[in-house]
Amino acid sequence: MQKSAAAIVAGVAAAGALLAGSRFNPGPQHPGTALWYARLEKPDFTPPGPVFGLAWTALDGLLGYTGYRLLTRRRSIARRWALGAWLLTLFGIPAFSWRFFGGHRSDEALGVSATMLASSVGLTAAASEVDRNAMIASAPLIAWLIFATALQEEVWRRNR
Repeated sequence: MQKSAAAIVAGVAAAGALLAGSRFNPGPQHPGTALWYARLEKPDFTPPGPVFGLAWTALDGLLGYTGYRLLTRRRSIARRWALGAWLLTLFGIPAFSWRFFGGHRSDEALGVSATMLASSVGLTAAASEVDRNAMIASAPLIAWLIFATALQEEVWRRNR
């Protein structure tokens, strides 16, 4: 794929995932969701709300870059696997928000978090066979999702 087309596809996909996920966030535009989230019992290691927005903005940018790198590489089985894991990971962003904030289902959101963790590990592993920069750019997501999945498990456990 040409670099300009790859940049557009990857950028639109990553931004679309972030925007779709924000549709359910507990911000001022969703006061009922904000109230529900505020009432949840959360562990002490829960970051303040703005940290989530900053972290996901940065991670989404890295996912966009990862997609761009993968889309501009030579076609191969490893590239196909990496792109599949990339897409699954992108779908997880709005899926988590939809189930957790939109559906108030912390159990289902935990499943989404665990699936995203698995897909991001698969993405990084497959990307290592395709493009070193894509592999490096996707790796921070694994660290975040380990933390986020542990946090989500604790929220689910405390509020079931």
